[in-house]
Amino acid sequence: MNWNDLKSAWAGQSLLSGPYADIAALRDEFEAKRRRLARVLFWRDVREAAAALVVAGVFAHMGPVGWPTALAVVLMLGLAGFFVWERFRAHQQKVGADASLVAKLEAEIAELRRQRGLLLNVGTWYLAPCMGAAAIVAATALIHAPKPLAAKLAAGAIMLILLALVSWGVWALNRWAVRKCLDPRLEELKKLHQSLLA
Repeated sequence: MNWNDLKSAWAGQSLLSGPYADIAALRDEFEAKRRRLARVLFWRDVREAAAALVVAGVFAHMGPVGWPTALAVVLMLGLAGFFVWERFRAHQQKVGADASLVAKLEAEIAELRRQRGLLLNVGTWYLAPCMGAAAIVAATALIHAPKPLAAKLAAGAIMLILLALVSWGVWALNRWAVRKCLDPRLEELKKLHQSLLA
């Protein structure tokens, strides 16, 4: 085979071979999954922000049970603000419809990495404010409750156990979601990105 034969063979090859040969189908499948993830994240942020606002409102209207309740309200408002900020961040980093498939892939990989980091660190940015606010409200309510000390201690112990179980459940569920959903999708997109660049 001479140089001209090699050039002809190279020019005659499609851009991609194997499972990535059909660019249009690949783009359509990627777009469908990208839109699905964007919808899931949008509704998660809306739902979580609304829930945090409702809980903050409930805490605020609990009556004069002490100043610590105000701290619980602030924690929940901060959490709601985080989810609102996430919506603005996602909107600002959105890739235009006319962007290349490679650019969209890179943006999607970056978004999945961000979501992966959020899920793995759910204890610090989500559980700590939620459980802290719940503990503050519960402790304040127990202190002001007209019950004997033994009943207050028993109720406090039960609340602590419930908060610990809920926290562990949310933490474990987020770890599972990373392992079963995000990591496989991230690996799939990385391989696709490398194939397109090759």
